[in-house]
Amino acid sequence: MADMACDLMDIGQAAAGCDEQFAGIGNQIYVAYPEDLAAPPTYDQKKAAFVTGAFTFKAQKGAWKFRIKKQSGQISSTGNEGAKGYNVQLMFTIYKDVQNAAHVLRILKNRGDAIFFAENPAGGYYVVYDPTFGTEVNNNYDSGTTPDSDSGHAVTVTSNPNRYSLTTWAGTLTLRSEAGEEEEGGGG
Repeated sequence: MADMACDLMDIGQAAAGCDEQFAGIGNQIYVAYPEDLAAPPTYDQKKAAFVTGAFTFKAQKGAWKFRIKKQSGQISSTGNEGAKGYNVQLMFTIYKDVQNAAHVLRILKNRGDAIFFAENPAGGYYVVYDPTFGTEVNNNYDSGTTPDSDSGHAVTVTSNPNRYSLTTWAGTLTLRSEAGEEEEGGGG
């Protein structure tokens, strides 16, 4: 299909190539604890990314997977005044029927630090985390007023200050379920 689109749609795609273009983030969010890593993650100094091996987990550790509402995920960032990095926010909605979502979100809010990975449609992940300053989680719940209402747990993850406005990672993420441990109420 991309070849046919290239033949038919060269006009608007010349600068970007003929590949299909996607925006936003995937419909899975992954969360991990910094202390579960074998070593603190490091940035690739040549680009706004973590090095490929940055998120290597200790034995029996990994990230939890959350299923989020389609098209509810967004990453935004604004520069802090005085060249003091960026205020990066990841916003998404978790379905109201995800088992133990309220309990898990309370734990994450009270912890005050977790690493969040969002699927990048182009491959790899966007990472909302800074090894020095960590993250902060805030959430609220809306039950909706009708069965088709937009209801669920609205979550905002803030990393401020963060070194980059958008940080990527091209590594392979280990999930807790693949590390030989049951997922601990994270849904998915």
